[in-house]
Amino acid sequence: MNAAIDRKHFLQAINWAERPIEWHLEQYGSWLLVDENYVCLGASSVLGHLIDTVNGVCIDKRERIAPVCKIKDAHADAVADMLTALFKDENSKVQQWFKVVVMFYVEFKSEATIARKLGISEFTVARNKMLGLVRLATRYQFRCRIIGA
Repeated sequence: MNAAIDRKHFLQAINWAERPIEWHLEQYGSWLLVDENYVCLGASSVLGHLIDTVNGVCIDKRERIAPVCKIKDAHADAVADMLTALFKDENSKVQQWFKVVVMFYVEFKSEATIARKLGISEFTVARNKMLGLVRLATRYQFRCRIIGA
């Protein structure tokens, strides 16, 4: 059968209440780095990339350490579907909040780098990250470290 037909809606695909939304986002970021789910950022050469892949090392430009990936493909698909829905359904201001959330939790960028790339202050980055997480948690009733739910 077609994988798209068998794919459950992201809210039913996994147990979102088991862990905070920040954990799901970080695990999705880690999953992207495993087994070529995501192209390594900044690998110096093809040969170096192959050696790193064989040795289980991925050289990239992350500024924060990603946790060990503990999710399977179906879990990652659910997180990806959730992010796709968020960016499609929300207004541009809320999408800016989610962009900061993704850069911080999925791409493992520092707040300083996010501020520099987006041309905003670090305070604005911290605020947008908080607002994005709160919007995400309240929209879908996800657990979230910020609101203690």
